[in-house]
Amino acid sequence: TRDNTSTSSSRASSPTQLEATEKMKQVKTKLQLVDLAGSECVGMSGVTGAALRETSFINRSLSALADVLGAIAEQRSHVPYRNSKLTHLLQDSIGGDAKLLVMLCISPGQKYLTESMQSLGFGTRARQVQRGQVKKKNFPVPSKAK
Repeated sequence: TRDNTSTSSSRASSPTQLEATEKMKQVKTKLQLVDLAGSECVGMSGVTGAALRETSFINRSLSALADVLGAIAEQRSHVPYRNSKLTHLLQDSIGGDAKLLVMLCISPGQKYLTESMQSLGFGTRARQVQRGQVKKKNFPVPSKAK
């Protein structure tokens, strides 16, 4: 019978394979997709009760996100990530060497012109964030138990 726990093999000991194994790295990435809803004009929507409260939270979160993006764009020493649960949770996706993509959905209807312009203003602020080149963080691949 063959001993499967043995680590020596004539194939595995070739210099080329050992060199290739040592060069193998593991890259860790994170992808976060967040639907932020939209800034809502309470007067136009006419919401009340729980929906009004939810609208208020949405607007505060978007405002906090705009503050964070503004701080990064202006390269301020303090970025207010902790002003919102949303920005705190997204901190590693917004700052550092992360890539950020913001997609806006706007309405072509005249009735929604104010909200559409606010959304485009938000997008403009987000676009002003200057980022460095994204750097890969390589981590060694854990070796197999011998």
